[in-house]
Amino acid sequence: MRAYLKLIAILLLPLAFIIWYANSPVQIPPPGWKLSKAPSPFPEKTSQTSKSSQSSKTCQSSKSSQSSSSSQSSKSSQSSSSSQSSKSSQSSSSSQSSSSSQSSKSSQASKAIDSIPSLPDTTAHRILFFGDSMVEGLLRRMNCYAFANGYKMTNVVWYSSTTEIWAQTDTLRHFIKEANPTFFMISLGTNEQFIKNPSEREAYIRKILQVLGDRPFVWIGVPAWKEDTGINELTKRVVGESHYFDSRGLTLQRGRDRMHPTFHAASIWMDSVARWMESPATAHPIRMNKPKDDRKHTYRTYALQPLN
Repeated sequence: MRAYLKLIAILLLPLAFIIWYANSPVQIPPPGWKLSKAPSPFPEKTSQTSKSSQSSKTCQSSKSSQSSSSSQSSKSSQSSSSSQSSKSSQSSSSSQSSSSSQSSKSSQASKAIDSIPSLPDTTAHRILFFGDSMVEGLLRRMNCYAFANGYKMTNVVWYSSTTEIWAQTDTLRHFIKEANPTFFMISLGTNEQFIKNPSEREAYIRKILQVLGDRPFVWIGVPAWKEDTGINELTKRVVGESHYFDSRGLTLQRGRDRMHPTFHAASIWMDSVARWMESPATAHPIRMNKPKDDRKHTYRTYALQPLN
């Protein structure tokens, strides 16, 4: 019986092995494959030391890298700061230069604007032309200018009159009220060329200007036939050069009295005055287109006799 059982055990043992192998997770390597040494789950000391050394080196390298990076970053920051400061300085300098350039351009533009001549006033003025006997020669040609430029004239010739007479009477106020002028033309000083103390006439000239108010005017100086004692210079100083036409530089043909210009010479004189009246040299330029002919044009004219 025992022998029988041993035989059965011997026969069942290979079968049991086959069944176990089939269900086992372990597999036998294929032919030709060499099994290498499996890594230990517990690393050796040399390996730890190596790793520690590598770690230390890595840490040092990292620190060195960080230090280098920090240094480079600091240098870069300083460089950037310096660059920004330089750029800021350049920007400030550029801004100041630009501001200076703009200021210079503005100043040049302002000067250019100031240098532009004023255009003549084209208003249809009502002109009151008054003064001494020189007005008589000038008004004939002036009436032609008035007609050509659309002006209305009122002429007042007061023979032998002076600045003193016009300032101390109400004659000027009377004609201002009657004519309601927007522009004045004055010719005075002929009878004051040779007085001893011309400075005494300053108050009279100022009084006349006061009566005129703020309305524009021109004062036509005396075409002196010989040197005066100072009335021309006094009048120019008081009324201002931009209001005063200095006639002393003109060479005019004189009449029989050797003082008053002939009517033809007076026309030439008036042409010179007219060119000046529309130029930028005057305080208030007005349109003075030259007449196409010398035809007589009549406007209201008053002739006042001497007081004495």
